[in-house]
Amino acid sequence: MSLRFVSTVCLAVAIAAPACASFKGDGGTSGGGDGGGANADGSGSGSGDASTSSGDGSGGDGEGPLSDACTLPGCKSACDGASCEGPGDACAGNPACTPACQGSACVTTAVLFAGDDSALAPTDTWTYAASAWDNPRPSSAPPHRTESAMAMLAGKVVLFGGSPSGQGDVSQDTWTWDGTTWTAEHPAHVPPSRNYHSMATLGGTVVLVGGSDGTHPIADTWTWDGVDWTQHVTAQPPPREAAMMATLGRTVVLFGGLGGTSGNTELSDTWTWDGTNWTSLTLPVAPTARDSGIAVTLHGHVVLFGGQDVNAAALADTWTWDGSNWSQVMNLTLSPPARLGAAAAAVGGKLVMFGGTTNNSNDFNDTWIWDGAVWIQGPSSGPGGRSYSTMAGPG
Repeated sequence: MSLRFVSTVCLAVAIAAPACASFKGDGGTSGGGDGGGANADGSGSGSGDASTSSGDGSGGDGEGPLSDACTLPGCKSACDGASCEGPGDACAGNPACTPACQGSACVTTAVLFAGDDSALAPTDTWTYAASAWDNPRPSSAPPHRTESAMAMLAGKVVLFGGSPSGQGDVSQDTWTWDGTTWTAEHPAHVPPSRNYHSMATLGGTVVLVGGSDGTHPIADTWTWDGVDWTQHVTAQPPPREAAMMATLGRTVVLFGGLGGTSGNTELSDTWTWDGTNWTSLTLPVAPTARDSGIAVTLHGHVVLFGGQDVNAAALADTWTWDGSNWSQVMNLTLSPPARLGAAAAAVGGKLVMFGGTTNNSNDFNDTWIWDGAVWIQGPSSGPGGRSYSTMAGPG
């Protein structure tokens, strides 16, 4: 394995792709606990995967990036040129940009892969669209794994690492899913093997943070530009695994996880990554220490749910991050049962969460929907019960 490094003064160059690719939005990502993947939706400023379609940033959803259609002359002032990381609402109001998808409604399909059920077939790929699950059964797929992570870039889902057996063994392979086919990628540089890592999309890169080498939590930051992995040598958040991470605006937000000096401490710290540096935030209010919850960007907020606390008890609380502060959502009339290791993504302007566990032996097979205000139960049929699968909402 070879390693590639960049200093904090170097940034990966965003790659371009056709507007309104078949996977249109960056569906938000949950952290390493559910592998979630991906889905780090751009929000607030429409940041996300600049080479796929929409980003409804300016006071809007921000689930996903802006389309290349926004590089038209009438939109350049709002969209920051080819990088297209400006506010999507400005582009939505320009007739020249109306073909581009805008906001979370642009994300219409999510993909879920594998999980910790040892009975699952290696090609256990599921998609969620139009309030229903489907099992497309592609001819080839990544080997079965649990505790991996996915995120969205340039019209494809990117999957990295995980544990083949769920017993502490770790992998370092990179795969992409284009909506029909899984492809094994062979980059020149590869992050060390790991599981329980976190991934999200920022601009033209997928950001990978931390995880476990099978024995100890890791403290490193890598980005994937669609061709190769690059390590960013800069001050890092302390080592951690199973953290919750998603993109809001022009930053990635990272919360909690399992780490500390002992490697076995539940964390409650909040960090942001701007593409160059990590910043530790001091906040008056934050979720309690936890790992293995889900984090997905929806309607200009990062939504955090569940995980497990310092007593290894499953949690059932819902929190939102607005870019400055955490707020707990109170007085819900209905909420999913407590769980850790669920998978989640943004689809059709809503958060879709599947599975998880209460004690690593009682796996859920339920689907829950968060519309920004309330939780409702989703379809009763779908994948078999599992936890620590990974999910991304590409569109």
